[in-house]
Amino acid sequence: MLDMDVLDVINKMKKDKVLKLHPYTITEPQNEKARWQTYIKNEKGVRQKISSTTETGLYNKLYEVYYVKNACTLNWLYPQWIEFRKSIGISPRTVRRNQNHWDKYYYEHKIINIPLSKLSVEQIEQFFYDCINKYNLTVKELANMKFIFSDMMKLAFKKKYIANNIFQNVEIKLNGCKPQSKKKDSSSVYYHDEKELLYLTLEEELSSFPNKTEIYAIYLQFKLGLRIGELVALKWEDVDFMNNEIHIHRMETKTDCDEDKLIYTVVNYTKKKSIYGDRFLPLGNYEIDLLKKVKHINNHFEHKDNEYIFCDSNGRISSSKIDSFLRRMCEKAKIEIKSSHDIRRTVASEMFNNGVPIEIIRDYLGHSDTKTTYGYIFNNMRKEETNKIILNSLEKMNGLTRTQIA
Repeated sequence: MLDMDVLDVINKMKKDKVLKLHPYTITEPQNEKARWQTYIKNEKGVRQKISSTTETGLYNKLYEVYYVKNACTLNWLYPQWIEFRKSIGISPRTVRRNQNHWDKYYYEHKIINIPLSKLSVEQIEQFFYDCINKYNLTVKELANMKFIFSDMMKLAFKKKYIANNIFQNVEIKLNGCKPQSKKKDSSSVYYHDEKELLYLTLEEELSSFPNKTEIYAIYLQFKLGLRIGELVALKWEDVDFMNNEIHIHRMETKTDCDEDKLIYTVVNYTKKKSIYGDRFLPLGNYEIDLLKKVKHINNHFEHKDNEYIFCDSNGRISSSKIDSFLRRMCEKAKIEIKSSHDIRRTVASEMFNNGVPIEIIRDYLGHSDTKTTYGYIFNNMRKEETNKIILNSLEKMNGLTRTQIA
């Protein structure tokens, strides 16, 4: 038997632990016949009333719910994990992607309500094999959904909700995964003839709308190969007209607002806060003249947010506006509709095909390694041009200048 002092300490400990997790108001009884009551969410996520004749009894029931009955399930841990992700600076877009994967692959599966301490390696592996078969997952998609389970188990172990992290012993064979489809070269870069048609269309647009600085933004992107977020975040202070170079060190991104929506903002770092994204790029006469024209347009038409290079009467131009405009111009030029990121791949491919070393292209694009850069290299020639190069090469192979057919 425990004496009353010890019981009081235990009950206070339980109460303190419950209050750290319990999101609902706890209501005191209003008369002698009433009960202490509050709400919890059941296994289906539906709010359910819970009550007791005493305050201690109610907190004991809540302690059972949070620390004994659930004993840390994925479903119970998930809200904490999402908040943890936000607290360590993970981008809102990545968090949203995590939430989408949870809703699609985890939310309706029974495994999320099994206490983590009772899960076996075989159960976890079977869960992933079920998802591979049900959703016909690619290796990449499987990796995305595996990360959720893996990272939540790490958090549970870190917070001492579980004594061992058995996920370290989980092995998933990838044989059943759908092969990752390779993006076609034709859909990844602009062919030479497509660029010519697009430029003609942009020139026609410029003759009708001389104050459209997004046209010049596209011209500049075909030279610098910037990420679209970097392009729209450029400021005049980034341009060094004396030394003919431009400093790339900020980007547009999406952040949460009060209405739980994503809004565009500019931050003082580039993608993934990588040190490789902070770079200085050389500017030729073409780029310098282009920037001077944009400055003249901004001053002449009194564009707002004039600290930014690309703006209009409404302020800084967003990446979505430029990308939408580019797609309309592709449609008007009667070429395949491609994105601004395809311009970035086009620049990388043209540099590579013109003999620029891959290490220089990596630095130019702001990548951390050449493996990523090689993923941006595509054949930007039509089939006829490609075949001609291959045939010419075959004719000269091994020093032969004529056929050897007898």
